[in-house]
Amino acid sequence: MIRRLFKQKLNQFFNRRGEENLPLAFNWRRLYVLPSKTGWFFFLIWFLMLMAGLNFNNNMSLMMVFMLFGLAQVALYKTFFNVNQLKLEEINAEPVFLGEAIELKIQISAPSERVQITATTGDRSDTRNVSTKSTLLCIPVASHTRGLQAVSRIKFFSRYPLGLFTVWLYCIPKAHTLVYPKPESPVPDFPNHGGSEGEVNTTLKGDELTTIKEYQQGDPVRDIAWKKSAQSHKTWLKEFNQTQGKHLIFDSEQINSNHLEFKLSRMTAWVLAAEKAQANYQIKLPGHTSELSSGHNHMHRCLKSLALYQSGVQS
Repeated sequence: MIRRLFKQKLNQFFNRRGEENLPLAFNWRRLYVLPSKTGWFFFLIWFLMLMAGLNFNNNMSLMMVFMLFGLAQVALYKTFFNVNQLKLEEINAEPVFLGEAIELKIQISAPSERVQITATTGDRSDTRNVSTKSTLLCIPVASHTRGLQAVSRIKFFSRYPLGLFTVWLYCIPKAHTLVYPKPESPVPDFPNHGGSEGEVNTTLKGDELTTIKEYQQGDPVRDIAWKKSAQSHKTWLKEFNQTQGKHLIFDSEQINSNHLEFKLSRMTAWVLAAEKAQANYQIKLPGHTSELSSGHNHMHRCLKSLALYQSGVQS
């Protein structure tokens, strides 16, 4: 209980500045300094050598102790100024589907060359040498929520040159990454309420019985093949197909489910499948209707609308 409370108060202290706009320059007031594990061991040996030199009045031993102390001071100076005046310029990330890793691309620079600068968030990190030009660090982070996911606290630190000291800083950048809904798998059949125009035909649900497939959540109950289902441990569904044009309409109100995330997941799968088939398509959500089109840009506009729907952000 005490340990958890201490950790909570410590995090509140480190996060006291809240989200900060980019670009962001870090001066010496934001730096924290402590000996590393190697540094604590170094100072233990140094203290034992000091006690031994004083006890035996050994001038050579004392001279070595003072030289090591001077070396540690120089190392502290180098480590401190290796992190001082870093500048966080920009954070970018390509949109991903829920459950996939987000590749954070962190651009930093410095007035002069810096060595072995590490950026870390969570348990992932990346270490690079930083020049006066923009340097890119890449960190994979997990995607947790659909929509805009805030970038969590980032820690920059260095132990260069001797590893005796750790100099670090924290920041919470005001940046977000876009996370699409997770597409349903396997991809369900297209709905039977698409348009009938288009030069190339595709097979959709219709009135002609063509095959029997395994039942998936959201499929109409009226199409269940009760006789075949009673003869096995699975639920089977009659599949009725028809041929219609490659203009497709994906309407959330036509999906037989009350679960919003399920609807968005199914519509995401439909958008990806329609784009792969080079069909014209549009999505319909309460309060939002996309244009009827196709192509890479149209696909990402539709996926963005699905990602941001009822997530607190308007597309």
